Amino acid sequence: MALGGTDYKLRCSTKDDPWAVLEFTTAEVYTAGQMVRINDTVGVIVQTVAIGYQAVLNYHAARIIVPCVEITSGNLANFAVGSKVYFDVADAEVNATAAGNYLCGIVRVAPSVGDETIHIHLIGTLGIVA
Repeated sequence: MALGGTDYKLRCSTKDDPWAVLEFTTAEVYTAGQMVRINDTVGVIVQTVAIGYQAVLNYHAARIIVPCVEITSGNLANFAVGSKVYFDVADAEVNATAAGNYLCGIVRVAPSVGDETIHIHLIGTLGIVA
């Protein structure tokens, strides 16, 4: 689930909040706020871009809101502050399941039942193990 349009939800407010980006030439259309994996790096697309243009991927952000699996009373405890989150490429969202997914950060703000976005500290290079 892309956050849509120009809905890029970076929440870094000062120069002390770390963030980092990389640029790449697109082979497909990307939408601002879309969470993706580019090679070994997970991040969020900064602005909507067409095929063949330079895109910017934010792969490290101290405070960012990203798409997540729908929060239910059954999985709410998995998203406590400080819990690890993993990027699910197939669903283009984070969840709490390590198997088959890519570690990409920790929860910063506890979500509520019904939420489909979550406030995390994104570290999109955590899944690189070798």
